[in-house]
Amino acid sequence: MTNNDNGRIMVIDDDAAFTLSVKRMLERQGYTVAIHDGGPGCCNEVDRFGPDLVLVDVIMPFLAGDAFVGLFKPRPGMTNATIVLYSGINDAALKKKVLECGAHGHIPKNDSPIDFSRKVAAYIQMSRKKNGEAAPLK
Repeated sequence: MTNNDNGRIMVIDDDAAFTLSVKRMLERQGYTVAIHDGGPGCCNEVDRFGPDLVLVDVIMPFLAGDAFVGLFKPRPGMTNATIVLYSGINDAALKKKVLECGAHGHIPKNDSPIDFSRKVAAYIQMSRKKNGEAAPLK
């Protein structure tokens, strides 16, 4: 974790290699990033970290991303975190999962790094706006 101020992002994914590459990319862009494999203690770790944005994979063996949204959204003190599903499943199926579970949005894993970064920045801005915080200057 680094001490950047562009936003705090929790990445939840069971694919360690992909998660590490996403973490490095986001940290280079000035975000503070924490990661979790989606196993036991996941919600507690998110509570402890206090992210602006939670990127959660849809398909994981311990806790599917859409199930995480159902467990996490009603938790006290964390209702303002923006929760975004991200996955390698096709875009239409990912959009459907977002609507069904009540996540704030989605990012396909196969997006280009530029598109992925642009979408993350937009979700961080959305999170800060709904929390009454100033968006970071780029």
